[in-house]
Amino acid sequence: MRALLHKELRELIKTARLAILPVVFVILGITGPALIRLLPILLENAQTEGIDMTLPEFGPADAFASYLEMVRQMGLLAVILVFMGFVAGERRNGMLASLFVKPVSRLEYVVTRWAVNGVYVMASLFVGSAVALAYTFLLFAPIDVGAVARVTLLYASYVLLVFSWTVFLSSLFVHPAAAGGLSVIPLFVLPALGLLWGPLGDYGPYGAVAGGTATIGAAGSPAEALGSEPLISAALNLGLCVALVAGTYLRLRRMEL
Repeated sequence: MRALLHKELRELIKTARLAILPVVFVILGITGPALIRLLPILLENAQTEGIDMTLPEFGPADAFASYLEMVRQMGLLAVILVFMGFVAGERRNGMLASLFVKPVSRLEYVVTRWAVNGVYVMASLFVGSAVALAYTFLLFAPIDVGAVARVTLLYASYVLLVFSWTVFLSSLFVHPAAAGGLSVIPLFVLPALGLLWGPLGDYGPYGAVAGGTATIGAAGSPAEALGSEPLISAALNLGLCVALVAGTYLRLRRMEL
């Protein structure tokens, strides 16, 4: 397992993949607060051209919430694009066949690669949140750091779940594009199902995101106390991650290379 760990770390460092996600999340961390800061200026310019619009007064919570919204959209899409070839790409180029000829078990392969890249995804999210926190402080005012830490950890459980289902779907298809396309679907389905059925929205996979966002307050809404629902949702997400890793392993056991 140590040799496989070194191989994965070496590939991560030598390829552009090491910089992609941190750069994406840093850009989101800058853009989110900056966009909220610029909106009143853009509105003022629009009013001089005869367009009458009124916006509420924005605060630090709105700035960080803007970053979170971008994470839910472009951030998750970036995770899918980076990892949609996680298994499919190595299967197509023959890397899997050469690895399993060596004394490397399929379980070691799945667990090691998932752990290394999962840490990489989480680190990218945390760096982006730190940048968003700093820019919120610079452009607006201090924000509750504890609330930011809590919502980031809750989001981390969902981001890790997105990464895990992308890895699993990548093991089902030869073409990475097919895995990527299917991985995008739950991003729309899970929030929609949560709106249709309240308990699924509170305790389901997306509950950690919705509940976490509510704890910082935004758009004039007061910050809500952290209840049990987002925590249960986050625990469910972690359990689903384990199940998806197990599913990936079972798929590799039956895969013809």
